[in-house]
Amino acid sequence: MALHSRFVMGFLAVAISFFLTVSAVPTSCDPTFNMGFGLGAHTLPPASNVSTADPTGPYQVGVSFETYCFEGRGLTLNYWYPALPEAGSSPYVSAGGIVGKAVKDAPVDPSSGPYPLILFSPGLGAVDDAYYFYTQNLASNGYVVVSIQHLDARTANTTTNKLALALAAADALAGNTIDAVIEEYTEFFRETQYALTYRPQEIEFALDQAIQSTGNKTSPLYGTIDTDSIGMSGHSLGGFYTNVVGGGMPIYCDYAMTPMQRDASFPILSAVSPCAFPARQNQPGPFALRDPRVKAIVPLAAPTFLARTQLARSSAQVTVPTMTITGDNRTAETTAWVQRDIYENAGGPSYWVQVKDTNHFTVADSYGLNPVLSSSFSPRDNANFADKAAVYMAYSTAFFDYYVKGNETAYAKLHTASLPYVKELHYRND
Repeated sequence: MALHSRFVMGFLAVAISFFLTVSAVPTSCDPTFNMGFGLGAHTLPPASNVSTADPTGPYQVGVSFETYCFEGRGLTLNYWYPALPEAGSSPYVSAGGIVGKAVKDAPVDPSSGPYPLILFSPGLGAVDDAYYFYTQNLASNGYVVVSIQHLDARTANTTTNKLALALAAADALAGNTIDAVIEEYTEFFRETQYALTYRPQEIEFALDQAIQSTGNKTSPLYGTIDTDSIGMSGHSLGGFYTNVVGGGMPIYCDYAMTPMQRDASFPILSAVSPCAFPARQNQPGPFALRDPRVKAIVPLAAPTFLARTQLARSSAQVTVPTMTITGDNRTAETTAWVQRDIYENAGGPSYWVQVKDTNHFTVADSYGLNPVLSSSFSPRDNANFADKAAVYMAYSTAFFDYYVKGNETAYAKLHTASLPYVKELHYRND
């Protein structure tokens, strides 16, 4: 499938087939597993030290990596945190060739610690440091952010099935980008049962490790994290699991399903319910994945695998504060009405921020600023990157400041559309 013929970006995934207590990793685990830069199984040439948007907070930023043995394989966690780098330190260059202000392995700034923790789950096929400006900015405003190198980061592959590709093309043209990406990655999603076989487990592992690190005297993050103040954010597929794990959105299986919804082998995967798979059937109930340690969530362009008839019902159970941030490109961003339905039915404080002239890759600067991928974006989507990044930074920070830190002064920012690329700002139940 040629990239120039259409561009599917419902999750952080796209057909680019013509482009090219757990300890640190023991010898039985390969620390290089799932590493390198690309989009899932597709390798991409990185950018050449392209600068991203500057952080807005008062703290300097450090970035570090820890690789663990998890289920017999290496799993890397990427930490961003307030830091005290040495004068003249060179800024970190991400795997995707993006440069910001963070310094690798800089000492923690203990001046205002312990800091709240934000757990970040990247999109399908995205590497852990692909969201440089977003994670760096939260750290500059007094948060520790831990991002996950999910199993799919270098393993998710697109299909060669002609029926699935034809359905994906039709869905993309119709603006149904969620189903388009499910079909484009049909074998991967079927094998991993909509990522239920690994994503929730990796998320819980990452949160446990971050909490353990702050109590470990040998860890550079010792005493750095406030374990009672935890938020979660995620992009695309990571946004779905942000809603389910952090928000407690239930996966109901007690409604009348069609034969297609119940059949895990049905050829059109987007018609199949998660309830058709053992990974959901073996859970003790619809709320099994909820983690009560998370106090507030920011899903970025989150899709859903839930039946559309069940979306309002499940969304009503999301009682933690939530902020949806998404772009407005109809065919190159996660299906808007699905995200809007979640916003409008959430049971707790709920915010909706839509960014003007923005596609699915903008928040993931390692992809949004990648010269190979961005050459296929529209001129409007490519223009004024820093101004669009400012929207993601301003509202995510204000939201977590108010609902995780308890900073009352952030409330006014949450209710003011003060930046030029804010297309829509709405809120309810707050």
